[in-house]
Amino acid sequence: MKTVLLYNFSGERLTQVRMAVTLARAGSILIEKENFCQTLGYLIGAEGYEKCRDTVCDDFDEELLVMYGFDSKDIDTLIKALRKCGAGRVALKAIVTPTNIDWNGAQLYKAVKEDHEMMNRGKK
Repeated sequence: MKTVLLYNFSGERLTQVRMAVTLARAGSILIEKENFCQTLGYLIGAEGYEKCRDTVCDDFDEELLVMYGFDSKDIDTLIKALRKCGAGRVALKAIVTPTNIDWNGAQLYKAVKEDHEMMNRGKK
């Protein structure tokens, strides 16, 4: 099942993004701050992942959209749907991979943020 994890989305923006996810024929899960320490594997319901008891991890406030079960066509569909629904661009996006499935949201955010900043430096 295609699933999108949503970190730090709220209000009208959350509504728009959820509409776009629905148009892309996927489900969405809003990740509350108290679950930022949970692994991606646990959050997507992957076999073998249990709830982490650790509730202390780095916090972040930027929006982060994490896709699971998406291929390149699905990603394009979601990006177009985000525009169509008025959500526009989500700067920080990631896909669940065999490498990051064991990471928590804070770890993923740090890696995606660093990649995003490096890409933007290269454009300037």
